[in-house]
Amino acid sequence: MTLRSPTHGYALERIAGDSGTMSWWAGRLTQVQDQLDDLHTSATAVQSLPGVGDSVTAARSRAGDLLSAITPDSDAAALLARVMQDYADAHDRYAKPANDLVEQIETAHVTWMQASAEAAEARRWAVAAESALNSLVGDTVFDDLILGLADEAEALSTTAQQNLSTLWGEYERHRSGWELAYDEALAALAGGSGATLSAEHRQLLERMLAADSPDEVQRLWRQHPELHDELLDAHPELLGNLDGIPYDDRARANRAHLDALLATEPPGEHRDDLEAIKRALNAEGDPRPSLISFDPTGSEQVTAAIAYGDLATASEINSLVPGMNSNVRDLAAWGEAAKALNRSVGPDSATVAWFGYDSPNLLEEPGMGRAKDGAAALSSYLEGLRALAPNAEINVIAHSYGSTTAALAIGSQPDGHGVTSFIAVGSAGFPGDETVRENLTNGQPPQMYATLSEDDAVARIGRATAPNHSVSPETMTGVTVFDSDGGVDRDGGELPAATGHDAFGPGAYLEPGSESFYNVGEIIRTGEPGTERQGEGSTEGFWDPTNWWISDEYSFIDF
Repeated sequence: MTLRSPTHGYALERIAGDSGTMSWWAGRLTQVQDQLDDLHTSATAVQSLPGVGDSVTAARSRAGDLLSAITPDSDAAALLARVMQDYADAHDRYAKPANDLVEQIETAHVTWMQASAEAAEARRWAVAAESALNSLVGDTVFDDLILGLADEAEALSTTAQQNLSTLWGEYERHRSGWELAYDEALAALAGGSGATLSAEHRQLLERMLAADSPDEVQRLWRQHPELHDELLDAHPELLGNLDGIPYDDRARANRAHLDALLATEPPGEHRDDLEAIKRALNAEGDPRPSLISFDPTGSEQVTAAIAYGDLATASEINSLVPGMNSNVRDLAAWGEAAKALNRSVGPDSATVAWFGYDSPNLLEEPGMGRAKDGAAALSSYLEGLRALAPNAEINVIAHSYGSTTAALAIGSQPDGHGVTSFIAVGSAGFPGDETVRENLTNGQPPQMYATLSEDDAVARIGRATAPNHSVSPETMTGVTVFDSDGGVDRDGGELPAATGHDAFGPGAYLEPGSESFYNVGEIIRTGEPGTERQGEGSTEGFWDPTNWWISDEYSFIDF
């Protein structure tokens, strides 16, 4: 899998180019311009020749024709020389430092992966050895030693991760500068000298791209309202996905970007994805759905996030995170769930259908690669939410592998990125990383909730076949487990059970009207599930713990 930067999703690759060659050509073009300017001066002089007669008149006419012919060429030579030299300078300033970091990042990534695996293995051996030794010697004399070795391994893993993060930050800063210079070069060639940004606009954009947090991006953006329109028009692909930019501005930029692509995109799978996003945006609602992130080319899949409701004023902001085999063509169904959730929670609710990562296929699901990439993107999104809506309750509802991704993102920080409630439905398993588990169960927000259908074999198989995300959230300390096996609402209405692993459709977890979906809404609204565990209306499923074939010895089957 191609390595991608955690914030902007840049592929780790060397940027081609030779600044020396580009500077040489810029010099040659300048010489051509000088020669054309000399010719221009001579032709202008001929036009001013005194006298009368056919010869003089003909000379003046030919001089005028020559001026008409060479002026565009002179302007073109000047433009090409300037663009070529500016790009050569940008290559030296940004591309070379970025290229120098590629090998360092590859090495640091391998080091971190090895250290992470060794730390996980050390922790497993520590737990096993601790139990075995204590049973032999009858006390805990070796506890500190064994656990200390595991702690040392985890400390090495943490250090390796921090080093990798630092290198990625440097790469992103250099890569962002180069991307901007490349775009400006193309704009200048397409539209002439007036197509590039002013120094003031460029400086603001570079500062925002290099910012360390969405809070800093937001501060810089609000300081310069006079620059907003031109920046949004010039670089919608950057500003439409930059966490910290207000969502109304991002939605405007992303919608314009989407419409521009649809105007020229030929038939095919890529266009199908773009049209699926457009259809979701055209759904009825007040306010209308808004495209708060959109990246058609930065990942293997088209990624997008659509907000239903006003994120700027909502007191409850909910984010739906999809799982395995999901893509933007599912946005319509997720959008209907988002609107239904808003109706369930109340008028101050806004919900985002977040398709911001490359979801795994069946073969990729046992691994953590997609979750790690997705967690980086989700973490940035959550930090952006916290910056722009500091007083809102932030709730994450994640299905299947989406809960694996969300657990890694939320559990990466002791404060959970400001998340209030984390609700896992049909989880494919949480990561086994000790830091993640500690941050999720440290008694601080988020409050965690989980449900697993008694007929969901897919989630159980997913956990059993994935050593790195085999933790059952229903068994973790502090998790409130709620039912999805059928029940009744507060008014006695029947709530159907989830009878499989799907997110939507009959017998699915997030199908509006189901017990699982009802409980999600009640959790957000009141902090507690709305139905009683194994209460009225509950049905027995294949994995029900009362089944005769599930003995106490193998009770782990009912995760």
